[in-house]
Amino acid sequence: MLLPCVAFSQALDLAALDPTVAGPWSEKARTTLMVPKVANDSVKADGTLGLNEYGGFTGVTVTPGVSAWILNWPEDRAWDNAQDSNFTFWLAHDDNYLYVGIKAQDDVVNSDDPNGSFWKDDAIEIVTDALADGFDNNTDSSKDPVGGHSYVNFQGRLSAWDENAGAKGSQAWASEVDWKYGASGDVFGKGAAVTGGWQMEARFHKRMFESPTAGNKLRNGYRMGFNIGLDDDDKKGPGANGDKSRSQDLEIQYFWANRQRYKGVDADYLATLSAEDKAAQVWRTDPDNHPLVIDGNGRLSHAGTGEIIFGYDENQKSSGKVLFVTSSSASPINSDPALIALLQAKGYTVTVFQSGGSPTEMRNAIVGQDVVFISETIGSGTVLEPIGEPAVQKFILRDSNIPVISAEAYMWDNAEWTEHPADFSNEFSFFGNTGRTEDSQPASLKDAVDSLYIRNAAHPMSKGLPAKAKVYNTPYSFNYGKPSADADVIASTLSDGTYPTLFVYEKGDKLVDGSTVPNKRIGLFFGQAASLVANWAPEIGFLTEDGKTLLLNTIDYAIGKPTTPPKIAIDRSTTGVTITYSGGTLQSADSVNGTYSNETGASPLTVSSLTGSARFYKVKSN
Repeated sequence: MLLPCVAFSQALDLAALDPTVAGPWSEKARTTLMVPKVANDSVKADGTLGLNEYGGFTGVTVTPGVSAWILNWPEDRAWDNAQDSNFTFWLAHDDNYLYVGIKAQDDVVNSDDPNGSFWKDDAIEIVTDALADGFDNNTDSSKDPVGGHSYVNFQGRLSAWDENAGAKGSQAWASEVDWKYGASGDVFGKGAAVTGGWQMEARFHKRMFESPTAGNKLRNGYRMGFNIGLDDDDKKGPGANGDKSRSQDLEIQYFWANRQRYKGVDADYLATLSAEDKAAQVWRTDPDNHPLVIDGNGRLSHAGTGEIIFGYDENQKSSGKVLFVTSSSASPINSDPALIALLQAKGYTVTVFQSGGSPTEMRNAIVGQDVVFISETIGSGTVLEPIGEPAVQKFILRDSNIPVISAEAYMWDNAEWTEHPADFSNEFSFFGNTGRTEDSQPASLKDAVDSLYIRNAAHPMSKGLPAKAKVYNTPYSFNYGKPSADADVIASTLSDGTYPTLFVYEKGDKLVDGSTVPNKRIGLFFGQAASLVANWAPEIGFLTEDGKTLLLNTIDYAIGKPTTPPKIAIDRSTTGVTITYSGGTLQSADSVNGTYSNETGASPLTVSSLTGSARFYKVKSN
């Protein structure tokens, strides 16, 4: 997404801006990005910003007060216009590194402070929530074992590196990683002043974000908190090059993201809660002690960051065009922005479509698409149309020869995907969400739960999942319904198979009313806010790896993912052997019948040395 670069004819009145209010910096849609996977070493981190290096990433332009949150300090901060200071950033990753590219408009370029004080100079600030815990902490004081908070000045020098000692400094950055800065080190940057401002590139080795304890890997759909800000020094402060006319070297500091967060919800707070209170997420209903806030601390906290989703390895990608139907195409809410980024990371081309227009608009929108994905955020009536005399609400795409997946359980009845009362009223003994407390809600469905039960383990959607699959990280809500006998039930909310939560009608199957479907129709498990028990909107962070697998398998199946037979070839060279593979995941073991583990290198993979006497390789079909 490219945000507009806005030039002002006069200085922005910073004193009139309220740093506690929501804005583009708090919108999920504007602060969620997919980071493309690129070939190893294709980004050179040489400061020249070859934008083709970044895998098609659309640069994000960050402008104070327009698309960026502004720190309300120092008191005499100033910003004249976009030429005074704004910046665009690019992101990419490969097997080894996360790359950040910066192009800043800046009328005065300066750095005259030591590394630990680069926040007073022309520099970027980076804040990461490497483990995606979403805590309300300050990364400077929490001293994150992996990731954290660092600054990189316009020349590419790192705040957390002591240049005189040639060692890690005292800054809170990857405190438990033995990293080094330099052209051949774990972190490196290079930049310089250019006409109209400056540009810089930095690379960070992934191991600086990957915890051996957590086992997190920055690849294939991994979600990480990420924030980026800019510091501007116009030589007006007390620095070596300053004219001493202002109180600080820092002219202005502003950040791409500062999301609302539950104040005080951190690791220490969670340690005081019982398992039941954690599951109930009691802080969400305690505004006196844990209000939702935006303030200066948020810019440096895990909970205040935006989100980045890492693009998949080439051999793990899918393909196809997805029409993503949501309640707001301009600014999708709830889990939708991260779901969209996840689908893009997987290789899908996603078109966002806002429901609620005319039936003709929706029918026209599906032309050329491979699947329609209906979000839980829509109002069920926004994908229906009145037909007949008297008028009856029916699904707009009922006759469309294109697969449809819906996470909005309250349109399943009108679409005849599930049994329902004659008057189509919401009757929770037929369909709805688990975790509700209405009288018609079956007692067995009134609890919030985190696991579903696979009923057809051989189906491509449920491939590789256990019989009881934990798909949520926290107890939450499942969609459910009672499809016709023709539907194939993939998963149910209860172990006895009742109340299916993932089901599919194949082309030619009969729906509840006896009509025949022209293509796949899939009811998806991903629920929504349910009264009292799980009364909060779904978030991508609720989904476990199994949950994401089930979601992506469903989309692959709806489209009809082509299967490529696994292939492997091994060629000897002067430096070792080169393994070329496709159609699956490369695995290796110490013996031919041994335990095989995944290799992380992309094809072709060069193996120059072995730790044992032999190594065996195979390709496991995806």
